Amino acid sequence: MILQKTISAASARLGRAHARPLALALGLALLAAGTAGAGALDEARQKMAAGDAAGAYEILKPEERAHAGNPDFDYMLGLAAIDSGHAPEAVAAFERVLAVKPDHLQARAELGRAYIALAEPEAARRELATVEAQGNVPPEVRATINRYVTALDTGLSGGGTEIKGNLRVTAGWDSNINNSTSDARILIPAFAGLGFATLGPGAVSQDSAFAEVAGRVSVRHGISIDRHFVADITASYRGNETNGNFDQGIAGLNLGIVQRTPDWGSFGLSAQMQAYWVDDEAYRYTFGALGQWSITTRGNTDYAVYLQYARLNYPNNSIQNANRYTAGATIGQALGGARDPYVFAGTYAGTERVVDSAVRHLSNDFAGLRAGGEIGVMDRLRVHASASVEFSKYDAPDPLFLTERSTTRGDAVVGLRYALTSDLTLGGSVAYTRSDSNIVLYDYDRTVASVSLNFDF
Repeated sequence: MILQKTISAASARLGRAHARPLALALGLALLAAGTAGAGALDEARQKMAAGDAAGAYEILKPEERAHAGNPDFDYMLGLAAIDSGHAPEAVAAFERVLAVKPDHLQARAELGRAYIALAEPEAARRELATVEAQGNVPPEVRATINRYVTALDTGLSGGGTEIKGNLRVTAGWDSNINNSTSDARILIPAFAGLGFATLGPGAVSQDSAFAEVAGRVSVRHGISIDRHFVADITASYRGNETNGNFDQGIAGLNLGIVQRTPDWGSFGLSAQMQAYWVDDEAYRYTFGALGQWSITTRGNTDYAVYLQYARLNYPNNSIQNANRYTAGATIGQALGGARDPYVFAGTYAGTERVVDSAVRHLSNDFAGLRAGGEIGVMDRLRVHASASVEFSKYDAPDPLFLTERSTTRGDAVVGLRYALTSDLTLGGSVAYTRSDSNIVLYDYDRTVASVSLNFDF
């Protein structure tokens, strides 16, 4: 929705923090006057008092057909619906209240809040202005209306500027810091007559303990009611206890525009830049663009489709310079419930073309699949797991190994996160990678175990 992360977020915070006590008090008074659906209303009242709007909604929604038209019932259903993310149902319930009691100011104010959540600012202004114009509005109700109007004005101006950050410190052990084969002696077909070749230390897998620090700053600036500018700055540095020549640093910058629509989700376009260093020397620079469409349905299903272009430049080995094109799609589903499980899956495919035709054996086509999920297992503790596989096929025979390279890489990760506070999280994970290739240099295993501390600010 147009205002899903601006007006809706602001109104939800304000509405729940300030309007709920008033709304509940008024709602409870109304409940005492009615008898229809009294059992459901009483149970819903207890849920709302406990802060469980979703539970109240689940109780009242099945009773709607039998009790719709009863203003007491409809008002409580509307409150439960708006506070549990069912804005369309809230609008319908509050409109039924007003059809019977046009002077029900609380219902009209909540109707305005529901219209804000639905990204219908003109309708919201109409209802809120009607309440404001009444001479008998209690001071506390007028204060609540003023908060809604402020939230609405903030959303219409684009929602202002929001800055978020994350800092992560990680320590762990890596069985193969250089993604290399464990075979120190290999047979190179182009020189088979010379017998087995002995690889240098840098070409054979090396293990090491490591430490890493990574940070991210995200800026979101509202341009208009349905458009905002985004910027992401990322940086990380990883140092190894041994084999420091494989220490790595990464810095990236994404700049883009996101356009929201009422019914078709969001469309984003961004420019991407990244620098990658190994042993404090520039290894690769990447420049590109990303176009993405995403939408979240009322059933809490996330869909996304993306297209990405990247130019890969290797300053110390320009013969590898290439253009990479990727297309992909993802789907995620929040399953609800006390453990709040979430599952996702995705697929992608693309091609990487080297600029220099003399090394056509480095050009390749690739495709992959990803899947995973997370779930709460106890208070403040969540477990996550994911798996992926990528297939790549190269265009021409490798000049040393006299065959076209074909590789299948699989990755699996399992971990947990414990929320020490609302901003500080302790995590741990184990990751395994298996690269199965018909060329021994690219055939390897890797295991990484780590613990991390994440701070959001």
